[in-house]
Amino acid sequence: MISVGTAERLLDLNGVIDNPRRAADQLEGAVAVHNILHRHGIAYLADEVGMGKTYVALSVVALLRHYQPDLRVLVIAPRENIQSKWQREQRVFTKNNVRIDDLRTRMPSGEPARPLVHCPDLFTLVRETAVDPDRDFFVRLPSFSLPMRSDPQQRRKLRDRLRAELPWLPDQVLDLRANTEDLKNRIAQAINTVLPRFDLVIVDEAHNLKHGWGEHVSSRNRVLATVLGRPGAQPANPLRARYGPRADKVLLISATPVDDDYRQLWNQLDVFGRADPFPALKDRAAGDEDRRAAVAEFLIRRVTSLEVAGDRLTKNLYRREWRQGGVLTYDEPIRITDDRQRLTVALVQKKVSELLGHERFGSRFQIGMLASFESFLQTTKIRLDPDDDTADEFAFDAADQTADATERQGLDVGMLNGLARAYSRRFGAELPHPKMDALAQSLASSWRGVGKVLSSYAGSHRSTNCDRS
Repeated sequence: MISVGTAERLLDLNGVIDNPRRAADQLEGAVAVHNILHRHGIAYLADEVGMGKTYVALSVVALLRHYQPDLRVLVIAPRENIQSKWQREQRVFTKNNVRIDDLRTRMPSGEPARPLVHCPDLFTLVRETAVDPDRDFFVRLPSFSLPMRSDPQQRRKLRDRLRAELPWLPDQVLDLRANTEDLKNRIAQAINTVLPRFDLVIVDEAHNLKHGWGEHVSSRNRVLATVLGRPGAQPANPLRARYGPRADKVLLISATPVDDDYRQLWNQLDVFGRADPFPALKDRAAGDEDRRAAVAEFLIRRVTSLEVAGDRLTKNLYRREWRQGGVLTYDEPIRITDDRQRLTVALVQKKVSELLGHERFGSRFQIGMLASFESFLQTTKIRLDPDDDTADEFAFDAADQTADATERQGLDVGMLNGLARAYSRRFGAELPHPKMDALAQSLASSWRGVGKVLSSYAGSHRSTNCDRS
């Protein structure tokens, strides 16, 4: 356990942002997360967007490493661009925010003391950790999907890549006659057996794991859990003696840790086998006070605020929220007055209800996975390289949470595309949508007003440097 005063001697979080209050908030958050990790082995940083969660997490790494110079770190980013961003931010943070050249976190040159290793896939992680495990490793979440679909050639390619890194693996572990899920589990178990134990695993945008670990969730979640040695994975006999935990402490990061159910928070902890101490999060009979008390044990969340006349106001106090709907008028719900809009909405609702009533889905689906939930436009089908480990990154948020390919694409995409094409052929226009049409109308009138303001501004502030083409 450390204090804020101790952390201040090591870190200066105001070095670049020149915002003492924000820097103090970040340092307090880093100390809180550091101490929670020591108490529970898992912590959740859920600060609001714009609060500097990455810098808080990097501060936690610096504090841990100062007292444990051999600290091993693995960062799991949601996408490749975020994976690269973490590495850039660590270099900037080390140069500008670490006060001392302790040769543990920062070198006299201002560079990180540990080399940063970018891993495009799990096989690279296996190879690089074997070369030198005492570096900081950065991987991305889609790599844990191990895309192989039904293509025998792709299955052989994955097997051969793993064999190239682990030539000692028995043939029975990588038997291509096994079903897809069994083969993925065995590959994950094999990877686990050769990875070092990481002292800290950081998972950015951890809400992507909100459906947890189990039989009916995406293989990505199961592979991630198995690679990190979650108990209950039941490794194959030749691997059982080597299989074990690979994460000592876990730091989860997300500005949106739950949608509407504490169970989603429990699920995220369960991926790493850390949920058992917090049963209230999944207990339907538990009261809100018990659940909030459980969350307070491992999660911290701060929100943005403004100082107005000496008072600190959060968003709900300084801005108006349109909670009752409405687009053109504050809190006045949209009224469907156009007959085509009314008929279109009724038709789509009827088609969706018929679709969801089909025995294939058993009335179980994710509401956010309905294309018609957002618009009635035809969905563009993106062709992805089957060899790309990001092939499971679909257009929908958290689309790879489910093992059902139709649900990943959107249950109603086929139906909606058919309606959109038929309507376009018949009327030469897109399907009308009350919300989208009202928003387009609102934006059109807004831009007319903005145009007048810009014209006035340009007339009174002429500049020879302004390109008017």
